[in-house]
Order: sequence, then C-alpha cells, then structure tokens
Amino acid sequence: MPVHNKPLVVHIDTEESQLEVEREALAGIDCEIISVPVSSEGEIIEAIKEATVVLNNHSPVTANMVEHLNACKLIIRYGHGYDTVDVDACTRAGIIVTNIAGSTSEEVSNHALALMLASARELKRLDRATCEGRWAEVYSREICNRIVGETVGVVGFGWIGRAFARKCKALGMNVLVHDPYVGRWLATEYGIRFVEKQELLESADYVSMHIPHLSGTHHWIDAEALRTMKKSAYLVNTARGPVVDEAALIDALRSGEIAGAGIDVYEEEPLSPNNPLLSMDNVMCTPHISGSSKIGWATIRRRAG
Repeated sequence: MPVHNKPLVVHIDTEESQLEVEREALAGIDCEIISVPVSSEGEIIEAIKEATVVLNNHSPVTANMVEHLNACKLIIRYGHGYDTVDVDACTRAGIIVTNIAGSTSEEVSNHALALMLASARELKRLDRATCEGRWAEVYSREICNRIVGETVGVVGFGWIGRAFARKCKALGMNVLVHDPYVGRWLATEYGIRFVEKQELLESADYVSMHIPHLSGTHHWIDAEALRTMKKSAYLVNTARGPVVDEAALIDALRSGEIAGAGIDVYEEEPLSPNNPLLSMDNVMCTPHISGSSKIGWATIRRRAG
C-alpha cells in the first residue's frame, strides 16, 4: 500500500483525466493529485480509500464505500445535485459533501428553453417531414404555438429554475412556480407567481422540471399529474430522470393526455435504443447534456479545484 505524506486528492471517473484545470486551481497547495478511471464498486473503493478529498464526476459513492474511507474530509460532486453520493453515510462519517451548484445554470436553463421552444414550434415533426419530402403533409398556418402570452410552470426555483424563469419572462410568458422551500419575496424579484402543484399542472402550457431527485420528489410527475395537465401541454425535463414516471409519460404521450415532451434525462441512462420515446414525433430527446459547454465544464473543474 502506497504511503501518502501529503493530503491526497483523488479524481474518479470512467476515464483518467490530466486535471489541468483542477491542478491550476490548486496551485500553491502542497498536496498530491491523481486521477483514477473506475468502473465498479471495488475499483472505486480501491481508488479513494486513502483520499483526503474525492473529486467525483458521476461515480456512485455508497454507504459501503464510505465505510472504507480512512482519511476523507471532503467529497466534491461535479455539477448540480448530490444524487450519486450517500450524504447520510458521509455525515455519519464526518465527511463534508459539496457540489458546484450554479456553475452551468445558464447552460441548463438554455437547454430547457430550447426544448420548450422546439416543442412549441413542432420542430422535430416539421424537420422530419420537410427533409423526407412531406412538405404538404405538415404545412399549416396554425400548426405552432405562439409562446408569448402562454403560461409556463417552473417546478423548483433554485439556480436553474430562476435562470429559466428569467428567460421565459423575456419571451413574454406568464410564469408560475412551485417550490415550498424558497422565500416568497422572489415572486416580486422575478415577476412570477408561486402556486401549489395542482394549479401549476392545471394552468401551464409547458411544465419544466428543475428539482433534485430525492425521496420526496421521486415520480413528482406521475400518471395522476399527467392527467391533470392540459391535453395541449408539453413537459420538459432537464433535472433528473426519476422525477418523472417514464412509463406513465410514455402512456400519456401515446394516448394524447399531453401534447409532447422535451427530455434530456431518463430513469435509465444511457437511454436504451428501444425506448419508445425515441420513435415519437412529439418528443425531443437529448443525451443528458443540458449542462454542456466548454466554458461551463471549465467552470465546474476550476470551482472543484
């Protein structure tokens, strides 16, 4: 077993990284920094058992793994959320867990906005039909939604939800928000209105998810919620896959309970090529990249360091 005389910073991910940005941020700190590619629980335990600090991209850190941490003081989650780390186990072990909230709020909110606009303007169906020579089949002066004057329901009003709401207001939309954990004064600051879940689902032309995946938010959108939404409404999810009951969503889309969806996150990732969402003309699908940009990724890495 190697002996580490300096604080040990261990980066774990599916591939090894040179950690140029992190090393630059840590310049002047007398510590050892390594990156270890991991793909199994055993490999993660072996990689981090002597770490003082763990830099974690997407790898799970379970209660069993925490039991093997001999010197760890801090685990840093790249990006938003804590859902890959057992925070309770870390708390019992005296390990602080942090994330890089706010680092890609503009990217994620822009992506949610793009999915909403693409849904409203039927871009997937129109693109396919136009490229396949079916112009006459989709040409209509009444086919798309106007957006201005329509209502968007924002579920969760953290960094990303606020950025998304700000952009929707700029488009001339009415913004309803459901979040019981934030100050009501934000209604004045952002020009929005706080409502209960029922009213948001009943009133919104678009419902955009911006909540973490916790026990209380699992399947926040379920079959009942989808039945409550307008038949003309669209669902956008750039948060976490399990906040939406995917099977119920597929049923709702097939039966016409809602008009369509824009989805970046899924209950199982990577997304199976056989997932019915991929074959639906009224669903826009992207591969969990809503936080992606060169500047955003560099910001996450620098802040982690």
